[in-house]
Amino acid sequence: MAMTPPPPKWLDLLAQPQVSQAMGKLVAVRAPKPVLRAAIRTFAKAYKVDLDEAADPIDSFDTFQAFFTRKLRAGARPIDDMPEVMPSPADGVLSAFGTLESSTLIQAKGVEYTLDALLGGSDDADPYRNGCYAVVYLAPNNYHRVHTPWKGTVTRWRYLPGALYPVNQMGLRHVHGLFARNERIVGHCETEFGPAALVMVGATCVGHMRVAFTDLACNEGQPGSGLRACNPLLTTDRGDEFGVFEMGSTVVLVTQRRDLRPALPVPSPIRMGEAMLRKAE
Repeated sequence: MAMTPPPPKWLDLLAQPQVSQAMGKLVAVRAPKPVLRAAIRTFAKAYKVDLDEAADPIDSFDTFQAFFTRKLRAGARPIDDMPEVMPSPADGVLSAFGTLESSTLIQAKGVEYTLDALLGGSDDADPYRNGCYAVVYLAPNNYHRVHTPWKGTVTRWRYLPGALYPVNQMGLRHVHGLFARNERIVGHCETEFGPAALVMVGATCVGHMRVAFTDLACNEGQPGSGLRACNPLLTTDRGDEFGVFEMGSTVVLVTQRRDLRPALPVPSPIRMGEAMLRKAE
């Protein structure tokens, strides 16, 4: 069997948690309001960020991080509520879709990773074998909050510390098993689509990930949590907030359902709440 090539050393350096921790501290620095306002407007113009979608005016942000993690005004992301549709949990690009008959997921052309590794164990993966998965990549200029794409209940969760490789095309090409090597939080849910899991994957410069069902701090040297019961259970509707990235990253969704197919070509830009998967006819 051919050996998996190691990532380039410079990527290994980027993946060190200290790099992202330093970036997190930098964007959390309070800057003079005129300087911060100019930086936000420059970033928004360069990356075509619609500032009118934000729930709060840019003058209200004390740090660049507050801008990155901004909430949107009510109605900015209509949620598809058709029962045969699973909406997207985030803004970004629907970058991958596949079935799980072999319990493997496609990272990039010719590069696979296993469901067991992604979720942290064989028992965790068992409910989803023979189902399907979808991947949404969030670029740094995207809206950074993640929402539940179903009515359901978060019943169990697991925190998996790891590296913080970049999740862009460069990282996907050079780091085999990237999504199963990077830091991540998994929420296991009972949903209108049956058992499903939502995985938030950390990346370079993502200083922290936060989720609605635990106050555990990510990327602070904490050990893995093991599989934990969600206590109390978190009941969610479509579009409720699941978590937030403090920069861009990736969401991987896995479900027991076998009859779902992409609602748009893969890859395609997508917004939170838009139809992502649809029941096959």
